[in-house]
Amino acid sequence: MVQKIGVVGTCFSRNFLNSSAYFNPGYKTHYQVSFTQFHSSFIALMTDPFSFQIENYKDIPSEKKPFVKTDFEKSFFQALEKEQPDFLLIDLYTDALKETAFVSDHQAITISPIIEQSQIRNDLPIKKIISQTDWPLFLAYWMDAIERFKEAISPYLREEQLILNCGKLTTRYLDSGGKAQPYKNVSKLEQYNRVWRELDRCFLTVFKKAKVINMLEEKYIGDVRYPFGHSVSHYESAYYKKLYQKFKEVTGCYE
Repeated sequence: MVQKIGVVGTCFSRNFLNSSAYFNPGYKTHYQVSFTQFHSSFIALMTDPFSFQIENYKDIPSEKKPFVKTDFEKSFFQALEKEQPDFLLIDLYTDALKETAFVSDHQAITISPIIEQSQIRNDLPIKKIISQTDWPLFLAYWMDAIERFKEAISPYLREEQLILNCGKLTTRYLDSGGKAQPYKNVSKLEQYNRVWRELDRCFLTVFKKAKVINMLEEKYIGDVRYPFGHSVSHYESAYYKKLYQKFKEVTGCYE
């Protein structure tokens, strides 16, 4: 049986379900990715829809505009109701690393990498920024959003159908010669990882029955040969094979 998967997260949770040799060529035998909410913070996700003309921003690639649109328009629950996935795979990279901008009292959007790299960042009518640098304020907003997410998602999914993908930024990578190299900003990366781990912990206090994929103790590192660009979020091929193995275990696919 092919299981339907929804994703709320980033490349950590979406790219391993890819048919190229670097990732997992046979995944479609077992899984279909029915929708992806990409680079949306939970704070933004749980606010009201926001309408903004994004079509004319040429510095937002056409293939990425749908991600901005879904973040702005809050179409997640409509997609969830329509697609009825068997599992919802979640990672908290965006919540740990990216700011959320309120454009009104009840509307917020995620300052994703797509937004950061576009003129749209300067054109948005931002009223207030919620940042991890003000941790007590951020955590209060975030926990409130997670509690409301739990209530809102309950008509569609049981807690056991949620899978938290616990990942981390890598502090080392393989260069073009296959030699391991450290990143220069290791202390900053480790700080981000601490925030991410704390949010994972808080998430599981709310969703106690959620399934967990723990990649934190794995020894894999980054790789400049990653198909979609070199980044502290992009690992060597073996990482994604291991992640897929763990994913099959938590979804009950033992073939």
